[in-house]
Amino acid sequence: MSQIITAAQLKAIAGSGARADLVAAIVRGWPNAVAKAGLTTRLRAAHFLAQIMIETGGLQILEESGAYRAPRILAIFGAGHHSAGVTEAEARRIAALPVAQRGPVLFNRVYGVGNPRKMREFDNTGPNDGWLYRGGGMMQATGKSNYAAMEKKTGLPLVAHPELLHQPDSAFTAAYLEWAQGGRCNAAADRDDVETVRHIINGGKNGLAECRAFLAKAKRALADYAPTPAVALDPVAPDATALAPPAPIVPDAAPPNVQPLDPGVVGDPVLYAVQTRLKARRYSPGVIDGRWGSGISGALSGFMNDRGLVLPLPSSIDEFHGIADQVRAELDKAEAEGWFRPVSEARAKADPHILTQLAPEITPARRNFLVALWGSTTAGAGAVYQTVSGYVSDAWDFFTEHRDVVDDHPGLVSAAWDHVATLPAGVWFALGAGGLAFITYNSWRAIRTSTLAVQTGERQ
Repeated sequence: MSQIITAAQLKAIAGSGARADLVAAIVRGWPNAVAKAGLTTRLRAAHFLAQIMIETGGLQILEESGAYRAPRILAIFGAGHHSAGVTEAEARRIAALPVAQRGPVLFNRVYGVGNPRKMREFDNTGPNDGWLYRGGGMMQATGKSNYAAMEKKTGLPLVAHPELLHQPDSAFTAAYLEWAQGGRCNAAADRDDVETVRHIINGGKNGLAECRAFLAKAKRALADYAPTPAVALDPVAPDATALAPPAPIVPDAAPPNVQPLDPGVVGDPVLYAVQTRLKARRYSPGVIDGRWGSGISGALSGFMNDRGLVLPLPSSIDEFHGIADQVRAELDKAEAEGWFRPVSEARAKADPHILTQLAPEITPARRNFLVALWGSTTAGAGAVYQTVSGYVSDAWDFFTEHRDVVDDHPGLVSAAWDHVATLPAGVWFALGAGGLAFITYNSWRAIRTSTLAVQTGERQ
């Protein structure tokens, strides 16, 4: 029996969708969690993990992305569901934005200055506070006031660096330090009182049924968890008592830009966060995977140049760590200002010469669009003509040939149906028109996507 948590146990609780980097962060930080949060019994560990599972959707998310479609925006933030009262027209407009812009616009509208009620409740008075202090972490805090409250509980600089809650290691550190405060969570867990634990963490009973399900899985997965005292493994935090308030340090005394990496984790978590934030400012880093390469090098170079940030351009992940704090500080400023990559007037207006140079695929896509459009229009017109003229002609011929027996012919309906059921050439025209219309639509989407990438500066 032991107090070690394994990746297999966490996946058994979370399910198949659990992210490898979140699983690795919990395994890596578990000894400190046991020591600092007093997770010394099976019940305490199970209740703690159940809360994390429900707040992260089964270890799948650490932050609200805001990349919602219009119906989802209305379901969450529409009139009758949220104080923001987002209208259908607003939801469609926001959902039509590129993904990188959608989150900031949506959350500043519903959590920030676009919603005075929530702005006051969350103290989100800055122009970009709704986005910066969106739902984040393994215990999901929302709003600057709640980030500040969690900062007091954990000692982590979450108001100055809200991105800490969006990084696996620091998010887990904040979760177990919040759990430790006052001993209330452990006391309720000792009684196996899931409702009280849920109320302490969530402020209500949201997701209680789902929480019970996660708790049952956690109890099964932790059947051999040892009820023995833990030994603090963190040399810079010798006070390992469960109830003692933590010292105001950055997670486990390690600067955010040198977090330890597990071999099973893909990429560097700090670089991953910077890639994501650069992408939101319209500096495309290529694949967002926490790995160093030409894409992030170019994005970083463009950002530093446009912001006047005088720093040596890194050529490796190690050199990047040397300037990560300055880059993130500048990103903080850019986000607070609502600043995006500057573009020329000609580029913003989609000058054809610039489009051809930067997105050459637009030319064949436009050609395909025009050819398919004319083809579908012609085929559609042909289908209408063939169908209408054929039926009119057949009906007239049938009538003139049978007009003497209209009154007493018993098979008129059957004969007429046979004529109607005959597949005329117009149907084949219609099928062809539909196929060409599909090609037309896809060509239009390709043109629009490439054009927007050039106009916003994301495509260089």
